[in-house]
Amino acid sequence: MFNRLLNAAVDKSLASLWRGRRQLYERLNVVGDVETVRHLFRYGTVVVVPTHSSNLDSILVGYAMDQIMGLPSFSYGAGLNLYNFGPAAYFMNRLGAYRVDRRKKNPIYLETLKIMSKLSIERGVNSLFFPGGTRSRSGELDRELKLGLLGTTVEAQRTMCQRNEDKKVFIVPMVIGYHFVLEAPFLIEQYLRYTGKEHYLRLRDDSQSVRSWFRFIWRFFSTTSDISLSVGRPMDVMGNFVDAQGRSFDKFGTEIDIREYFMTDNVLTEDHQRESEYTKILAERIVERYSVENVVLSSHLVAFAVFEMLVHENPKLDLYGIMRLPPDDYLFPYNAVVEVVEQLQAKLYEWEQAGRIKLSPAIHLPATDVVQHGVRKLGVFHAEKPLGFTKDNGIVSSNFRVLYFYRNRLKNYGLDKAVHWKSEEIEVLKVD
Repeated sequence: MFNRLLNAAVDKSLASLWRGRRQLYERLNVVGDVETVRHLFRYGTVVVVPTHSSNLDSILVGYAMDQIMGLPSFSYGAGLNLYNFGPAAYFMNRLGAYRVDRRKKNPIYLETLKIMSKLSIERGVNSLFFPGGTRSRSGELDRELKLGLLGTTVEAQRTMCQRNEDKKVFIVPMVIGYHFVLEAPFLIEQYLRYTGKEHYLRLRDDSQSVRSWFRFIWRFFSTTSDISLSVGRPMDVMGNFVDAQGRSFDKFGTEIDIREYFMTDNVLTEDHQRESEYTKILAERIVERYSVENVVLSSHLVAFAVFEMLVHENPKLDLYGIMRLPPDDYLFPYNAVVEVVEQLQAKLYEWEQAGRIKLSPAIHLPATDVVQHGVRKLGVFHAEKPLGFTKDNGIVSSNFRVLYFYRNRLKNYGLDKAVHWKSEEIEVLKVD
């Protein structure tokens, strides 16, 4: 009975989603050299490796690649948890996904999974999987990638070379950016409990609640919260950039033959140790490209600015001490936040010109508009808002932990060094 009711509810929800598909089409901002990626399908197998922060990622990426980018079908590696909930399972089964149970460490299971991936790529089946393995608990861009499935791309390329096939495997990094991640409160709790070894109260993962998912999906499709999909420069399995004809070039712009990487004494050979090192190099290159292809949203920038102000106000506290601060005691003056954002913008403009990062159009607005836009967009559906405006235009937070989650999108760039804290304008007020 429950399943019948659930399926009926799913069908009704899907009908609403179908009616709202045009809104979604208009809100998905795809950037990057999509045209080059389109051409690569003629010359080999394309493997897309996106960042992972939400259970919604697979659905959005599949929709964007089909409806917006016009790419052929892909085979998906999707976590088993997505099949435990009706609406997600509905889409996964229609995206050509295969199930990956990361709880299983049985060598036979893992080897079977890798063999299937390798054979699929060898036979020209375009593939998509999340090399980070799971959703980012901290909100950061993925930095430590799982090498299992990623290694199958290197093995498949070597086999194709041994068969003297004139085909290549192309790796396309993709960075997904949201103003709002449904699971953010649960994810950041997991991260803090794991890294800080603190006794945080365990929060229920509302992302698995049928009611919350329907409510979220309806709001998601009926609002104007933009989503960015940044398509990175395609690479071969060695991390060398490729052009639209699939030719590989080293860092000096010299064309190279991928076969040479798999040769020993001028003979193509199988060497698992060598290919393991190649996989590590590829993972490092993908992580580098995530940082470059990341699109900075106004919500990420404002969250970063406000959280850094909080840290500066409490220099004697570590991260976990800051997490225990009562949000009601702090007011962030609007003009102070604007000044910090303005300083951060200046540095981001430099990096954009140098090709180190990408900026959304909103970041190029005046700092006052960036703050307004970012606060309005940030975590719009959370019960406890990461940031909000008071009646007199001050800025407050209802949850520093969730604010930290969104702030972490710009972690590891060293952006905090761009702020000159000696300015008398930058001041955080404590509420009596």
